[in-house]
Amino acid sequence: MTALAVWAFRAADARGAREPHAHVEVGGRAVLRPAAAAAFGTAAGVVDELLLEGAVHAGPVLGGSLWRVRAELSAASLHWPAEAAEELAEQVEAYAARDARHHPLRHALLLAELHARHRACASPLATGVEEAGETALRRVRLTALGCRISGSRRTGAPPVGGRPGASPDEGWDRTAEVFLAHADARTVLVLRRRWESPEGPAPTGHALASRRLLGTTLGALATANVVTESASRTASRVVSLARSRIAPMSVTPVGDSWSGLPEPLLVRDLGARLHRRDGLPPRPVRPRVAAEDVGVVEVSAVEDVGYDPAEQRLEAVVRDAAGNRALVSAAHNPLAPGALDALAHAMEGRSGEVRFVSGSLRRSGGRIVVEPIAVRTAGTLVVPDLAPDPDPASGDALTPTGITRPRPIRSRRPWTPPSPPWPTPPTTACATSPRRCAAAWRRPPRTWRAPA
Repeated sequence: MTALAVWAFRAADARGAREPHAHVEVGGRAVLRPAAAAAFGTAAGVVDELLLEGAVHAGPVLGGSLWRVRAELSAASLHWPAEAAEELAEQVEAYAARDARHHPLRHALLLAELHARHRACASPLATGVEEAGETALRRVRLTALGCRISGSRRTGAPPVGGRPGASPDEGWDRTAEVFLAHADARTVLVLRRRWESPEGPAPTGHALASRRLLGTTLGALATANVVTESASRTASRVVSLARSRIAPMSVTPVGDSWSGLPEPLLVRDLGARLHRRDGLPPRPVRPRVAAEDVGVVEVSAVEDVGYDPAEQRLEAVVRDAAGNRALVSAAHNPLAPGALDALAHAMEGRSGEVRFVSGSLRRSGGRIVVEPIAVRTAGTLVVPDLAPDPDPASGDALTPTGITRPRPIRSRRPWTPPSPPWPTPPTTACATSPRRCAAAWRRPPRTWRAPA
C-alpha cells in the first residue's frame, strides 16, 4: 500500500497537479469481481427489457426486477449504478401511479446512465466500487447553506413494483433538502427529510420551517452551524444526523461562517470553477454526488433585478469577486409561494448589501447561471423556500390558477450575454434531442413507425 501511495504521488507530480485533492489512477486496469460483474450484467438486461417494452408497458414484474437488481448492485458495492437503478424504479412507479414525480427526460437519462456505467465498469469512478457505503463522521462541524423544498400531490393509483412497505399513492408528500458544507472535506453534504400524508392540506415551505427536526426546527437547521459526533454519510454524500445524550448536537446561528469556507466551497471566480468542472468526465459515468454543483458565490455587485411574468421567473445580474457576470435565476415554486418575494427583497438590498449567494452553478446558453438556495446579506440570511407566504390581501397573492400576479420589481436594463448571443443550430439540436428521445422511450420501439 505504501509503494502504491508513493507511485500515485509521483504520478500526480509528473502531471503537474496543484489541486488540494487530485485524482490519479496507477496500477493498471481495474477489473470487477465476478459477483459484481454478474450483478451488473443482470441490471443491464433489466434495463434493456425496460427500454424495449417502454414505460407504457412496464408492469409490476419489471418494477420488482428493478428493485431486486438495485439490492444486488448495492451488495456488490456498485454504489453509483445501485442509486441509478433505485431512481429508475421510482420513476417507473411514479409513471404507473400517474404521479407528478415522473419526469420523462429524467427517465430517459437514467436508462442512458445505466448503459454508460455498464460500458465503463472497468473504471472505479463509474461504479463507486472503491467508495464505502456509509462513512462515520467523528466530531464534525457543518455549515448550513440553505434549504430546498420539493414534493407532489398524488392521485390514488396503486404503486408498481416490489418495494417493501409500499402503499397506495394518495395525498401529498414534501421533501426538504438542507445543504451542509463540510469544510474539512471540502464538499457539500445533503440532509434529506420527507413528510407525507394520505389526506389534509399540503403544507408550504414556510409551514415546514417550524417542523421539529433533530431537536430543533427545519428553519433553524437551514441557517445554522452544526457540530455533532453522531453523523454518517453515504457514498453519494447524503448525511444522516442522530441525537445522542452522550454527545449532544450543537446548533448555533451561521453568522459569518460563509466567509471562512475554503475553496472550492467558497467561489470567488465562477469562470475558473466551471472551467475545472468542464474537465470532469461526463455526468453519466462520473461519481454520483448529491450536491456536486452547489457552492457559495462571493458577490461584489448586484447590477440588475427583474421579474419575467411570462415564465414566472426572477432574475438578477451579479458579479463575483473576480468580476465575472452571472445570472441568478429562480423559477416560481408553488410549494414555496413566498420564495420569489423574499429573494427579490434580498437581491434589491432591502435587508442590507448582498454578500454571498449559495446555489447550484451551471452554464446555459453561454452564460453562468446560479440557481439560488440562500442569500447572505449584511443583515440576515434569507432562505427563499422557507420564507413566509405572501399576504392574500396584497398584490403578491396567488391567483386561483396558481400563478403569481406580475408586479414590477425594478426595470431590467438590457443585458447582452456572452457569446454566442443567439442559439445556433448545433446548440438547439443538443438542447432539444434529449427531450425528443425521452418522449420516444415512453413507447416500446416495436411501435415506432419508419419515416415515409
